[in-house]
Amino acid sequence: MSAERATAVVIGAGHAGLAASYFLSDRSIDHVVLERGEVANSWRTERWDSLRLLTPNWQSRLPGLRYEGPDPDGYLTMPEVIEFIERFAAASRAPVRTGVNVTSVRGSGDGYRVTTSHGEIDCRAVVIASGACNRPSVPPVADSVPASVEQLTPFDYRDPAKLPDGGVLVVGASATGVQLAAEIQRSGRPVTLSVG
Repeated sequence: MSAERATAVVIGAGHAGLAASYFLSDRSIDHVVLERGEVANSWRTERWDSLRLLTPNWQSRLPGLRYEGPDPDGYLTMPEVIEFIERFAAASRAPVRTGVNVTSVRGSGDGYRVTTSHGEIDCRAVVIASGACNRPSVPPVADSVPASVEQLTPFDYRDPAKLPDGGVLVVGASATGVQLAAEIQRSGRPVTLSVG
C-alpha cells in the first residue's frame, strides 16, 4: 500500500496547530492536521476543571478570530477556551483528522514520512504543534515519598473533591501551583504552597 501525499503535515489540533493550518491554507499549501484525540484535546484531557487563562479575554485571539463576548476584562474558563478553539477550527475549515496517533516522523527522500495509526503520509514539511508543556516534570525525590502519600501532577488533578482527606502540599508556585493551591484552600482544606 502506498503512502498518502501532502505538502505539509501538522501534528496537533490545538491553537498552535490550527493557527499553522490557517496560514498554510492562506498560502494555498495542501496539508492535513493530525490529532490524537479531538480538537483542543489537551484542554479537554490534561487540565483541571476550574482552570482559567492568565490573560484577559480581550487578548484571546487566533488569526481572524478574537474574543467578542460581554466580559473583555474577564478570564476564559477551560470550557470557554475549548469552545473558542473549536470555533476557530470550524471557521478556518482546518483539514483536521481526529483520532489519529502519529507514531513516527522520519526523513524520506526530499521530505518526511509520517507514520500514523491510519497509515503513512509522505510530505515535504512537518509542523509539530503537540504542546510545550504536555509532560509533567516530576523530580526523582518523588520516589522517596511514602506510598501512603498520594502524589498527583496537574494532569491528574481535576478538583478538590477528588483528593483524599487531609492537608495538601502544592509544590511549585507557578501560575498552575498558585491556582491549584487557591482552589484547594477555598474548599476548606489546609494547604501549604512550596516556593523554590
